[in-house]
Amino acid sequence: MSRPQNYFKELSAVPVHYARPPIAPYATRGKPYRFYTTKPFEGKLTACFDELWTVCPLGKAEVITSAGAYVDKPGYHSKGRGFDLDAIFWKQRDFVTLDYPSDPVFYLGIEAIIRRHFGTVLNYLYNRAHRDHFHIDDGTPVKFSSQSTSRVLFIQAALTYIHDIPVIIDGVYGQQTSTAIKDILARIGSSGKIETIATWKKFLLNSAEIAFKSVEKELTPLDLLQNVYTTLENEVGDTEQRKRIEVAMNAFSNHQDTQKWLEVYVE
Repeated sequence: MSRPQNYFKELSAVPVHYARPPIAPYATRGKPYRFYTTKPFEGKLTACFDELWTVCPLGKAEVITSAGAYVDKPGYHSKGRGFDLDAIFWKQRDFVTLDYPSDPVFYLGIEAIIRRHFGTVLNYLYNRAHRDHFHIDDGTPVKFSSQSTSRVLFIQAALTYIHDIPVIIDGVYGQQTSTAIKDILARIGSSGKIETIATWKKFLLNSAEIAFKSVEKELTPLDLLQNVYTTLENEVGDTEQRKRIEVAMNAFSNHQDTQKWLEVYVE
């Protein structure tokens, strides 16, 4: 399909920038750019971010960055109905999709709001190609399906990290996941099935509201240091390389001057 004539440079009154080489480095605020999509799809994106600014205590962001919208390749990008979200920058806090391992609760809270508006959301857990962005399109309806790997991965992660009901995060809808979903629906006072649109949206909003309580507290240097260890554990695994990095990190964090500095942030 040909490129849509419609384009936007902001969504929900927030500038949308491009932050990929050679225009700008990933995980920066990027540079202004034109993003081509159909007008109805732009409207859906605007409604999504409108809700995010309302539900998230951080309010309206300063910059959204994206890896692109219309692309002349197979899929919904070529229809002008696809968008890749890289990062969101607030005055108080940055959100970068590649940081999922160190900040899964905030990540999943944002994803929950996105899923209230779009059926197809491919995230960090889906595959390696989507670790550094959310792929968003409206090619499928907004509802839960136990046959959808991306939806099952999301709900398993949300149960584990947001609702403190640990389950195996493998994208397979089995008895453990099914039982955990029933438990959480009872907890939030929903008598419907997760497959119904109203129940799915209620679960998503509840998940986002719980997740965003964590952002009301500003991250301290102690939190950030812990995030480094969490990222090492999730990304490097039990390898010799990880051990060498941890030795260096431990030498820094256990130094008496570092300990005196960090004691200020211990509750």
